[in-house]
Amino acid sequence: MNEERNLAKEKGYESPIHENIEETHNCYNTNLKLLVSNLRPKDRLFIGSHNLESVELAKKLIKENPATLKVTFGQLKGFSDQITGSLANEGFSVAKYLPYGPTDTVMPYLVRRG
Repeated sequence: MNEERNLAKEKGYESPIHENIEETHNCYNTNLKLLVSNLRPKDRLFIGSHNLESVELAKKLIKENPATLKVTFGQLKGFSDQITGSLANEGFSVAKYLPYGPTDTVMPYLVRRG
């Protein structure tokens, strides 16, 4: 996040990083609503979120919109397993993903999600 902010300052553009977690969640949920409301029957959507509020919002939007039959939820392996289990029990398509690669590449990615 600091690297992104510094790069934006150096290059003279607005930082793509939100100031706080609330702004981040609000942006995610706003875009989630936009995506789900504009899905067409042949579209597919993968919703990656560990945030229970966002997942609950997505479930509500999916139930309200019949064109959202091809939606899959996903979380990082070892994160939010209770959310994944609940989604599966409710009949939603779910997936876990496992990042891999050199330690110096993967660790910063995982630390940002911890």
